Amino acid sequence: KDGSWKIHEATGHNLLEDTAVSGIVVNSRDITNRKRLEQRLTAQYQVGRVLAEVEKLREAAPRLLRAICESLGWDLGQFWIRDREANVLNWLTSWRMSSQGPTEFEEASRHRTFLLGAGLPGRVWASGEPDWIIDLASDPNFPRASFAAASGLRSAFGFPIVLGDEVLGVIEVFSHEREAPDQRLLDMMSGIGNQIGQFIERQRAEAKTSQLYDREQRARHEVEAAMDRMRRVQTVTDSALAHLSLDELLADLLNRVRDAINVDTVVILLHDSETNELLAWAAKGLEEEVDLGIRIPIGAGFAGKIAAQKSPVIISDIEGSELYNDLLRRRGIQSLLGVPLFVEGRLLGVIHVGKFIRYQFTEDDTRLLQLVADRIALAIDNARLFEEERAARQEAEAASRAKDEFLTTISHELRTPLTPVIGWIHMIRNGMLPALEAEHGLEVIEKNSLILKRLINDLLDMSAILSGKMRMEELPVPLAAVVREAVETVRPIAAAHDIEVDLRVPDGASDIVTGDRARLLQVFWNLMSNAIKFSSSGGKVSVSCEVAGKEAVVRVEDAGQGIAPAFLPYVFERFRQADGSKTRAHGGLGLGLALVKSFVEAHEGTVEAESAGVGAGSRFTVRLPLQSIQAPRADQIGAVKAEPAPRPANLLIIEDDEDTLEMLRATLEARGFQVTGFASATETLDVLPKNSVDLIISDIGMPVMDGFEMIRRLRELPGYQTVPAIALSGYASQKDAASAIAAGFNAHVSKPVDPRELIALVDQLLRERPESGG
Repeated sequence: KDGSWKIHEATGHNLLEDTAVSGIVVNSRDITNRKRLEQRLTAQYQVGRVLAEVEKLREAAPRLLRAICESLGWDLGQFWIRDREANVLNWLTSWRMSSQGPTEFEEASRHRTFLLGAGLPGRVWASGEPDWIIDLASDPNFPRASFAAASGLRSAFGFPIVLGDEVLGVIEVFSHEREAPDQRLLDMMSGIGNQIGQFIERQRAEAKTSQLYDREQRARHEVEAAMDRMRRVQTVTDSALAHLSLDELLADLLNRVRDAINVDTVVILLHDSETNELLAWAAKGLEEEVDLGIRIPIGAGFAGKIAAQKSPVIISDIEGSELYNDLLRRRGIQSLLGVPLFVEGRLLGVIHVGKFIRYQFTEDDTRLLQLVADRIALAIDNARLFEEERAARQEAEAASRAKDEFLTTISHELRTPLTPVIGWIHMIRNGMLPALEAEHGLEVIEKNSLILKRLINDLLDMSAILSGKMRMEELPVPLAAVVREAVETVRPIAAAHDIEVDLRVPDGASDIVTGDRARLLQVFWNLMSNAIKFSSSGGKVSVSCEVAGKEAVVRVEDAGQGIAPAFLPYVFERFRQADGSKTRAHGGLGLGLALVKSFVEAHEGTVEAESAGVGAGSRFTVRLPLQSIQAPRADQIGAVKAEPAPRPANLLIIEDDEDTLEMLRATLEARGFQVTGFASATETLDVLPKNSVDLIISDIGMPVMDGFEMIRRLRELPGYQTVPAIALSGYASQKDAASAIAAGFNAHVSKPVDPRELIALVDQLLRERPESGG
């Protein structure tokens, strides 16, 4: 029906009746997809073969077009190459199935260029994606339509030749038949376009390498054609090309230069682009310049003048020369010749040679030294590039190893607490345990769930830090109260391991800092947890908080495992652990101390780690700037007023996750509330005005209508402007909480929900609400 061809395979046999043929039965099946798959595979193979056999693009292009057209059964192919300077597509070559001369369409294409977005080549270039034209005659963006019609061409597709994100060219393929779009074919052509793009880039790189090699050879022949001294200079260049380590290279070059030019001293100074100075890097006969780390500003002294004017400088007699320095005079240098070191117009440094006698350096000497300098500059640049490439490779390999180790670690750390959770749930669900053991199982499930929550929070915190999206409150925080809270949080953990936690906080200290209480609590909890983790049973962890000048200083000290000197500089790095092996004694992701450092620095403070070595314990010191205001009294910090149980109330829960809804319902009904639950905001708005509701708990992320829109509509209804509402969300940042309050909620609770915290919040909101319901 769409005018496209179908390929069928037919088989038949005779119908016999009393040995006479009475009819024929023919079976036919559509094998179009199979044939097209065979064609695509053939095209892939033929293209790969061409790219492997041919080195030049002009030779490869017509063969590539032929391979594609013949394999797919299309009639004409055209190759367009992008001119980077003119930013247009130029015709490179064509191939057609017919052996006749060029068609009118080919001639029209040969003399045409395409801008970005124009015609089939231009729009493939613009989108970077393949494109298909079913009917060339009716396409609004095909300016060669009349020529195509004259040549009998009806359909076409084009695909980009790409390298990374850059389009290097476009290939068009045309058919005399009307062809329906084939997405699998276009997907395959995208892959072929990538292959050809890599081939073109490889060819360009090889051409550039060949040019560099040719230039090198010409320079070598110039040196070999010179006099004997020039042939000795050649030994310098050979050495320059043989070494890769910069220091080894320069040490060898200095000896060869001194022998080749017959001088007493040779000094190489390298350009420091950051300070715009020359640094004495290597020397023979003037090693003191290097030992002293002499730096010369561009334009100052003998070497500085060479660099500034970018040309040779000669001093035949140092007497009276303003360019002479005291070090050269003390060493008895009488004559100097220096030239700049350049690579492709970039100043790398200066090389100068000297004699202990008065000597008139000639133009030949200057030319020879400049030849040597050019080779040395090229060698230095190559050595630097090699060192940079090696460093980058080592860094990439280290990053890859760190990534693999981290993924292994996170897999272990997440799977480990999941194992007892799943196991105990199975036993409890199947009634395999007496009541006492079932209660113990629930405790294990709760403990390991909290471990999982802490691991996930650490990952999310580090993700926010790395993306620059970490948000911090800036409020007055009584530091001693935060430290006490952290100590009380870890005491049960310490007691379980028979470890004493000693807290020393002076009374009456004005220790108010500006910051985020939750983040600071996380800092000290992490430090104390680490100290407990790496302490032996019967050990002691000491925590102190004091004021020193304009700083608050918190120290967490233990006498436990200690830190190896080799690892101490890396103790605050992400994913770094002193023992990353599978047999390590302690778990964790290696994020805790990295988070400590990030949070402390976000408060404009510092944290440092000290340890005398393995087995000698460790001490972590946090310093935070004080805020000059009066500290609140201890009885004002964290005070919770005792209240009776709330009155009976009707609660409404909206949560699209069935498991979470059932958990919330069970939790609040156990508290004595009447609970109604819905799975969507739209259903809630239909039912809510008909019922009396004392408090609403709603998820934020729901289909059709989210919690924000629901609460906005609710607040517009009579009697519901003051009904307390709690937002539940998997997004836990302060920005998310602020968005919930702005939308009309009274409070925000992040998932996973702690049932005890939720009940406390519900009780509080109901107490604060007047007796009259909505």
